[in-house]
Amino acid sequence: MGTRSEFDGSRKYQNLLLHVAGLVTAVTGVAILASAVVEALTTREEVLTLLLLGAVITIVGCAGWSTTAIPKRIQVVDVFITVTGAWVVLAILGALPYLLTDSLQGIDYALFESISGFTTTGATVLTPIEGTSKGVLFFRSISQWLGGMGVIVLVVAVLPTVGAGGMNLLEAEAPGPTGERLTPRVRNTARRLWVLYVGFTVLVLVAYLLAGMGLYDAVSHALTTVSTGGFSPYDSSIHHFDSGWIEWIAIAAMFTAGTSFTLLYRAIRGKPGSLIQSAEFRLYVGLIVVATIIVMFTAGETLEPGWDGLRDAAFAVNAIVSTTGYGTADFDLWGDASKVIILLLMPLGGMAGSTSGGVKMIRLMAVGSFARREALRQLHPRIVRPVRVGSATLTDAVAFQVLGFLVLALSIFGLAALLFAITGADLVTAFSAAATSIGNVGPGLGELGPTKNFTNIPRAGIPIAFVTMILGRLEIYPVVLALISFTRASPATLRRQVESSRNS
Repeated sequence: MGTRSEFDGSRKYQNLLLHVAGLVTAVTGVAILASAVVEALTTREEVLTLLLLGAVITIVGCAGWSTTAIPKRIQVVDVFITVTGAWVVLAILGALPYLLTDSLQGIDYALFESISGFTTTGATVLTPIEGTSKGVLFFRSISQWLGGMGVIVLVVAVLPTVGAGGMNLLEAEAPGPTGERLTPRVRNTARRLWVLYVGFTVLVLVAYLLAGMGLYDAVSHALTTVSTGGFSPYDSSIHHFDSGWIEWIAIAAMFTAGTSFTLLYRAIRGKPGSLIQSAEFRLYVGLIVVATIIVMFTAGETLEPGWDGLRDAAFAVNAIVSTTGYGTADFDLWGDASKVIILLLMPLGGMAGSTSGGVKMIRLMAVGSFARREALRQLHPRIVRPVRVGSATLTDAVAFQVLGFLVLALSIFGLAALLFAITGADLVTAFSAAATSIGNVGPGLGELGPTKNFTNIPRAGIPIAFVTMILGRLEIYPVVLALISFTRASPATLRRQVESSRNS
């Protein structure tokens, strides 16, 4: 079973997957062309390769886009297939610059780097990073920036019309369980999100420039900070600049990027109280503050006292919670209690509607309220108590769907950790590899510490990592339901199941 397809009056083939994949392909081609321009202005080693590759991919994408059309009716199951299929296309196309420039040897490594970029995980297999051409490194940064807000969100923003299926596309790709309209028209919602995203990127870029970064570094790091991706053109990440000002700017930007863009939009539009009134925002802030304090007092002698220690602790906590993954201090050398805090923070993520990965604060709140109600029922079996997230009340159906998501996420985490261990990774590395992959964080513990990378795990673990990264970025359901759609005998049965889980 696939997406609905037929011919319209202009003889265009109506297929949602092919139409979206065509535009996604074109966007990727333009990103590679931009990288070719950067290459021409800097190292000049791979200009022709990137230029030809970008041109071919752009032409193929435009041809696929112009010869197809969106079906008049879009089923929800078509949306999940389209989103998953588009991300597979992204992964494959994004691997080509690494392969054709010989930046990485092996399809598995190239796919890993591509998926890590677009999913904004920030894990890498480039060794050394600084030995790679600047054009290719700039493509890494662009891939994270596109993946941060979501390529599908960009597609919805530029498509002339997507009808009711547009919101389903946004919900299927957007990080978090809520897909809230900023305007009555979903296309305008996508556009305003991207305008805010671009504006935030420019603001961070200017701040980095004022703090002393060069233009290339400022652009590269602004793209990967706002997207909570964490790729840096330097092996030592942000620590390369050895600047307190740059680190504080990164801390503020990572914290903001982990906040709901919907709330940020409303705050900018004259409703700053919407942030303080959000229970999810208060939990997000509280978690970061408490974790930073605990880390400061448990990290040990490797964390310098005073403001420098506070900055290192705040940087590490914000980098992990926002899932940016930048590094300044090697937290793998900190005390055991600090490392446990870091490991626990990896799969959590920021707020729903942010660019961060992970489970999201809102799901933790929903599960906490559900657990409290069930505990009270042990004392008062007839109690009537709704599940709440802040001032909002969740139906039991939605609460069970959120609980089901967490159970599924924990199951995938456990399976991934087991598979990493089977490939030969030690216990700490296996668990942190699973946590950092499904949380889209980047660095981990053990052989995946801030000063190391995924080349330190057995090569058989690389495919496990990039599958887990995609599951984490798309938040499991779109991928799982897309796979089920190819095996289910009855499309009607699948659609009923999708309808029951689409709000989770």
